[in-house]
Amino acid sequence: MPEAFRDNEERERFELDVDGPIAFVTYRKTDGAITLVHTEVPPELGGRGIGSRLGRATLDAVRAQGRTLSVECDFIRNFMRKDPAYNDLLADDGDAHAEPQVSYRAGCFCGAVEVEVTGKAMFSGYCHCADCQAWSAAPINAFSLWKSDSVRITKGEAELGTFNKTEHSYRKFCKRCGGHVMTEHPRMRLIDVYANVLKGYQHQPTLHANYVSKMVSVRDGLPKYADLPAELGGSGEMLPD
Repeated sequence: MPEAFRDNEERERFELDVDGPIAFVTYRKTDGAITLVHTEVPPELGGRGIGSRLGRATLDAVRAQGRTLSVECDFIRNFMRKDPAYNDLLADDGDAHAEPQVSYRAGCFCGAVEVEVTGKAMFSGYCHCADCQAWSAAPINAFSLWKSDSVRITKGEAELGTFNKTEHSYRKFCKRCGGHVMTEHPRMRLIDVYANVLKGYQHQPTLHANYVSKMVSVRDGLPKYADLPAELGGSGEMLPD
């Protein structure tokens, strides 16, 4: 296990400190079990094999702690495909690629429109962009991004209105009450069903997006992107906490 590797339980993440910059894997722990949620490697550490070192150290730590493993993080899934020696850590059927098929419902303010999401969000976090601030009349939008085929309208499709200021975001709202429901992002091929309207959904944020436009500072230890992570079409540039 690398000397600079540690389990930061206060921030709920495994960390690999590389002379200052920190790569990490966030997790959720319960009695005897752990779920690996998201991996983050700072851009300045790219191309040095840091992600592989972090992945191996993380899985070694899970083994040392004697916990059964569930995986939501795509990076860890891919790492385990290449190194199946860690598959014995997996809970239940031992499939690192299995997706939980839990469903959550969301609706507008008056209840005329309802949608359902199934599985797990691809990305969860907080958006600080000027458009979200103006649309929501709030400084921060709690987002959960889902694959298009994981989202379906279950009630009131005829009552669902759409507005797009740009070609990147098509914002959906109830035409009766004006309640916000979701935003389609064609470039990302993902749909943001607002976390605060999903009943029973536990928001597990892993990042802050468009932090350069922030109205309030949030010192929570999560990565702060000037715009978006590279995998969502952004620059990947990060800002201080």
